[in-house]
Amino acid sequence: MQKEGTDTRHFILETSLQLFLQRGYKDVSYRDIIKKTGLSKGAIYHYFKSKEHLLTSVFEFLLETTGQPDIEDPENEITDYESFRRVFLETKKAQFRNFKMLLKTKSLKFNKILFFLEAIIENESLKKNVWKLMKHEIRFLEKCFSALKKNKTLPRGKDPALLAENLFWMLQGTEMLMFFVQKSDLEKDFMRMYNKTLEDFFKII
Repeated sequence: MQKEGTDTRHFILETSLQLFLQRGYKDVSYRDIIKKTGLSKGAIYHYFKSKEHLLTSVFEFLLETTGQPDIEDPENEITDYESFRRVFLETKKAQFRNFKMLLKTKSLKFNKILFFLEAIIENESLKKNVWKLMKHEIRFLEKCFSALKKNKTLPRGKDPALLAENLFWMLQGTEMLMFFVQKSDLEKDFMRMYNKTLEDFFKII
């Protein structure tokens, strides 16, 4: 049941997220959400006009809550490859920490994120949101490479924007691979992958 004083919209989003994670988007009905929240059908529809609207709102709520890379100028923190690697990994650790808090779990497993892959495939609006997030992360990486360039630790003639895009897609490829070879905990596996990918990329450039 909803606790007194809890923001209703936030409560619906958080409850729906947990249901989607447990059963998958397709197997959760509005009736399930009504039963789980203890709210009336009218109260749910007041905030979300359709199940698709609710799904999009849940996804946006998740992104806002777990956070995105800070794109403020990192020039005071990034001076060389090692500081680049440290800042990047710390950012990812913070995202995983927020993600686990929201999902109410200590260990991230593949089945916990399967819902997101299913949802993105089914919803055009979510695809647009994902693309916005991707562009945000590319800008974050570009800021990092620009910091290297300012500190004269980036090889001459290298374009921060081009490097950012190349590294981003290299990371995307290895992230997708991780979903199929995961052995223990997603966070540990991904952090090892991020570290190795950064090391390999810095060797190339």
